Amino acid sequence: MKPGYSEGAEQSKKRSGPRERLLVISLLGIVVGVLGGFVAEFLLRAINFLTDLFFYGKWSSAYLPPNLAPWHWWFVLLPAAGGLAVGILVQYFSPEIKGDGIPEAMAVVLTKGSIVKPRVSFFKPLSAAITVGTGGPFGAEGPIIQTGAALGSIIGQLIPSSPAERRILLACGAAAGLAGVFKTPFAGAMMAVELLVFEFRARSFIPIALASATGTMVAMGFRGGLPVFPLETNYHFHAAELPFFVVLGVCCAGLAWLMTRTLYLCEEFFENMKIWFPLIPALGGLFVGILGIFYPEAWGTGYAVIAKVLSTPQPMHTLIGIGVAKLAAFAVALGSGASGGTFAPALMIGGSLGAAFGSLVHMLLPNSSAIGIYGMVATAALFGSVYRATPSAILFMLEVTGAYNAFLPVFLVAVVADLAVHYFMRTTINTERLVRRGTLVPDAYTVDPMKLLRVRDLMKADVDTVRSSQRVEEFLTDVMNHGSVPVVDEKGHLVGMLRRSDLLAADPKAKAEDLAQREFPVVYSDEVVHDVALRFVQEELGRSPVLDRQTGELIGILTAFDLLKAKDWEHIQEMPEPARLWGSRRTESG
Repeated sequence: MKPGYSEGAEQSKKRSGPRERLLVISLLGIVVGVLGGFVAEFLLRAINFLTDLFFYGKWSSAYLPPNLAPWHWWFVLLPAAGGLAVGILVQYFSPEIKGDGIPEAMAVVLTKGSIVKPRVSFFKPLSAAITVGTGGPFGAEGPIIQTGAALGSIIGQLIPSSPAERRILLACGAAAGLAGVFKTPFAGAMMAVELLVFEFRARSFIPIALASATGTMVAMGFRGGLPVFPLETNYHFHAAELPFFVVLGVCCAGLAWLMTRTLYLCEEFFENMKIWFPLIPALGGLFVGILGIFYPEAWGTGYAVIAKVLSTPQPMHTLIGIGVAKLAAFAVALGSGASGGTFAPALMIGGSLGAAFGSLVHMLLPNSSAIGIYGMVATAALFGSVYRATPSAILFMLEVTGAYNAFLPVFLVAVVADLAVHYFMRTTINTERLVRRGTLVPDAYTVDPMKLLRVRDLMKADVDTVRSSQRVEEFLTDVMNHGSVPVVDEKGHLVGMLRRSDLLAADPKAKAEDLAQREFPVVYSDEVVHDVALRFVQEELGRSPVLDRQTGELIGILTAFDLLKAKDWEHIQEMPEPARLWGSRRTESG
């Protein structure tokens, strides 16, 4: 780049390019949303079809809860048969379909450039339908998130796209799938943002939100606009309830830890088994089948059970039994390598145990809120704690129940649980598996300090220069500690750069202006450090002179090391400082 280089045309391109790509990706997001909504509907109907066939002997795709089916002894063997079938699919066809689906989608984003193998879009919903349709204690949401993500990734691979754009389309598919299952457009978008794209910017949020809204509209076209778990609440603020809500939040954080630890203990146990892999999920399914003899509510998605727990008061021992049974079935089945989502188990565990807590509060405080509200807020708190995605959990619970007037307790308990869970565990139920594989997972949205600083904030203003009229013998010893040195004219304007290697081979009588390199990179003092850092990497620069854009004068030098100082700015923002107002007050009084 030469001095005086005009960046106007290039800057115009940079400004127009992202806008055009945002429109393209947004339109593709709508397409992904349509596909994700239809795939979600297909998966739900496939699960219903297999459930109706195996538990009721009916050829139907209507939702019939397996726990209400007339009892037959061979129900005990159904989850084991489903586990065996899924184990064969994992072993011989698609290892990627093992597990929940969300950690796998996160791994693709973090380590594989958001490129998903096309086979996942077929085998994941198939395995989930088999698992849940035969009584597996899961929901459709985890698999549909992975399936929708696969669809978005495939579309991103069909067109020229960057890894960031593929990541956005992958998240569009995940959001559309989740929204297509639960009819939760806002929560679907936020969940995809929090778990998959690791940024909150217009370029990602707009396409994801459009995809989520589109997936919701597809779902409403098939199943109407009512919430999935409609809950009528008449919440009124009671100050006496606040301590109980705080305790409930802490309990939900502990429950999130228990749910995560139980899952990974079971996973470690099954991983140590040296047998043919398909037998392992079959053993997990057998445990679920036996457990269902005592608590058939543990079978299947449990959506009807969740709705009943939230809307209808039940004995405390029944609620505790359902919650514990679902926790055990979920941990053993998923730990053994089955395919299914963790959302539905978390909803049932949180809802039932939260309602049990509400029953206890009613004994101590008869005028407290309805028991269903305690189940609702506990569900949101457990959901947010397990995934470390509290905003999404709050929105999800409000959208899925329609109980918006209960926003305050949902918000309060979920935030308290989020605070407490940071003291219980460092990872989430999703990231624990990735961390064990050695994958680095972002734990927060952070502002890039390089985008907040300009070159003048980091450059070295004290620059050793050489006059263009000077001879080599006059300045050689003074500049030998530099890899290159700027050459300036009498007015201080940059003429060129002298490299040390050229100086060592030069005639001592030669003038600096004759040896100076006339083609050299420059940066301007008002440029954003992030843009300059990219240029340093792309052009393999080690140092560059800094010019004043208005006068063209040399005012500093910027090195690659100087760019790293931006990280020190981030560190300084976290350093504690003395109290300012208190200190100034004492000074004035003295």
